Amino acid sequence: MKAGPSLEERFEGCLLGLAVGDALGYSTEFLTLDQIRQRFGPTGIQDLQGTPARHSDDTQMSMAVAKALIEVGDKPLDVFMSALSREFLVWLRSPDNDRAPGNTSIKGCQSLEGEVPWTHSGIPESKGCGSNMRVAPIGLFYYDQPQRLRQVARASALITHGHPTALIAAEVTAFCVAWAVQGISPQEFLERMRSLQQESVCSWDADLGDIWKRSNFESAEAYVRQGWTELLAATARITPCMAANSADVCESLGGGWTAEEALACSLVCVLRHPTDFPEVVRQGANSSGDSDSIACIAGSFSGAWLGSAAIPKDWRKRVESRQALVQLAKALLEARSRHQDSR
Repeated sequence: MKAGPSLEERFEGCLLGLAVGDALGYSTEFLTLDQIRQRFGPTGIQDLQGTPARHSDDTQMSMAVAKALIEVGDKPLDVFMSALSREFLVWLRSPDNDRAPGNTSIKGCQSLEGEVPWTHSGIPESKGCGSNMRVAPIGLFYYDQPQRLRQVARASALITHGHPTALIAAEVTAFCVAWAVQGISPQEFLERMRSLQQESVCSWDADLGDIWKRSNFESAEAYVRQGWTELLAATARITPCMAANSADVCESLGGGWTAEEALACSLVCVLRHPTDFPEVVRQGANSSGDSDSIACIAGSFSGAWLGSAAIPKDWRKRVESRQALVQLAKALLEARSRHQDSR
């Protein structure tokens, strides 16, 4: 761990950061940048709306992932995925599940409810950002266990999204959270991301099943390689986007509706404002695409890197589910310590 915020502050900053970003962007989702400025003024949205400031399904599903991790921790993958399936089904039927949830996540959970195994419940052709907007708790819990992080992040995507790019984007998004928790500057993320590819392409856990066969790939390696090809194509546009300095990150990178675009847009938000959490999430929220997911992912990176104190106190107090998020962050860290002691 490099010097900086404590581990507790980074865990709390990550979960509160994703929720704050989600809440800020939830007010602008489905709006163009011009429409955002017409509604909120010439500088766009600058502050959370309402008390509490409501977040979307992005935070709800992230909390479900955190709860499953706290329950089972380092137990075998099937045990974790059983816990995650239960949490997702609770979310599916919750009266609070009224925040424009993604169709793929709903369909995947409905398949689970119909007793389809989690290895087969994901939609093979879907690579929506629902696969990686909820993965931050996995990056926290396994920040120093790269092989386990890769396995669990992929499985957490596969339960609803079966496209290879969805799995790879979830894996890389979780790694970005892990790097931030370790105190590694976001300026290093792109290079580190590229360095993951070789080992990632050669890694396929048999417990993940045969989605590659059902997706008509000749091998698991070919399936994973396709995910990396699409992810790297999206992130290759980050440098030109930074140079263009357009107000709307979606103008250069796509709307963020797909997993690889959401990751690319989020990284630009953080790279433009590496030490300024409020500007990170404002950048994501003031975009013409999937603004809540972009700001949510960006907020998780920034919060994990800068710590909870970087989030304005008023925002920390006003965001919906504040106390639950703080408790989950503490419980995640405690669960990690317990499982480490038992190894």
